[in-house]
Amino acid sequence: MKLVRAAESKRYENAPTCTAFEYETGNRDINVARIEVTGRYPLVGSAINTAVTELVYVAAGSGEVVVGGVSYALATRDVMSIEKGERVSWEGTMTLVIACAPAWTPEQYLQVE
Repeated sequence: MKLVRAAESKRYENAPTCTAFEYETGNRDINVARIEVTGRYPLVGSAINTAVTELVYVAAGSGEVVVGGVSYALATRDVMSIEKGERVSWEGTMTLVIACAPAWTPEQYLQVE
């Protein structure tokens, strides 16, 4: 068992519109982060995770996600899964909790036009 307090999370500024707080447990099979979206992310194009499935919970707020060119409205308490290799962009004002299996690493992440 590993407890990670909010104060122990690591903050990453992915863009002016996206701040991530990673809760590092040391488990390579799964990890989790809280993501604050305040506009469009990425600013242009899409993001692709090349190695993990992401389970996304909308903890607060609303907006939209575009996956593979299809737009979906999101609201508080919605859940969605994103498979590895899918092109994704976010827009809105939302707090997302994203669990990744296996654990996410920066090397798996691409931004594309």
